[in-house]
Amino acid sequence: MNRIVSSLAAQSSLGYAVIRVMVGIVLVFHGYQKVFVMGFGAVIDFFGKVGIPLAQVAAPFVALLEVIGGVLLILGLFTRYLSAVFAIEFVVATYTVWILLGKGYAGSELELMILCTAVLLATNGAGRYSLDTLLKRSDA
Repeated sequence: MNRIVSSLAAQSSLGYAVIRVMVGIVLVFHGYQKVFVMGFGAVIDFFGKVGIPLAQVAAPFVALLEVIGGVLLILGLFTRYLSAVFAIEFVVATYTVWILLGKGYAGSELELMILCTAVLLATNGAGRYSLDTLLKRSDA
């Protein structure tokens, strides 16, 4: 059993890459929908209806953050900084879905998973397979 655990632990950098790329893909997809399918106007209206302050600023910021930040996460660039910002975004998103929209845990699972992933990446960095590491960024 210890050999299995040791073998898995040796692959932690691969695990960070997989989770970072997957959450990046999810963020790009949802940001793309906000920017190019729904449009900023619809996202601003939705943010306003659910009570997010400064919806005219927050909605375009979040939409573009998800598209651009998601691509940068996939590449593993500025991972800690972006993940800290995503953690803040998804604290708000989880609160909004769980409490304000009243969907509870079952309705906010995606937001909770992205929040937890953002905390993981903010505290541990991008891992070996990233541009942060390739460029030898000290905050990688």
